[in-house]
Amino acid sequence: MKINDTAPVFLQIKSWIEDHILRGDWSAGVQLPSVRELAVEFGVNPNTVARTYERLTLDGTVTSVRGVGYFVAEQAYDNIIARRRKEFYDSALPSFVEQMHLLGITPEEITKLYNAKKNENIK
Repeated sequence: MKINDTAPVFLQIKSWIEDHILRGDWSAGVQLPSVRELAVEFGVNPNTVARTYERLTLDGTVTSVRGVGYFVAEQAYDNIIARRRKEFYDSALPSFVEQMHLLGITPEEITKLYNAKKNENIK
């Protein structure tokens, strides 16, 4: 992942971790990379990664075992899906639907393009 200027760095790292969980790379109980490991990987201050893990803990995505590290929480997958769906429905979808209307794009066109893209991206 490349860090960019579109969002705070700790939120970009948070999304990166959540994406790994959603893809099934890290399941419940798996230990996450250490703060130092991720700081080196992303070229950021360890405090930035610590802030990321703090936010993930507050969201119920990870649990902390003092002196051992951070682990994917039991309900992490479900928590991420619920939160991201709400964000999508509240933020992205209204704008998307408005653009569809303004451009005269039908739901059928979107379904066709969605299915084509989905098939391209299936590994």
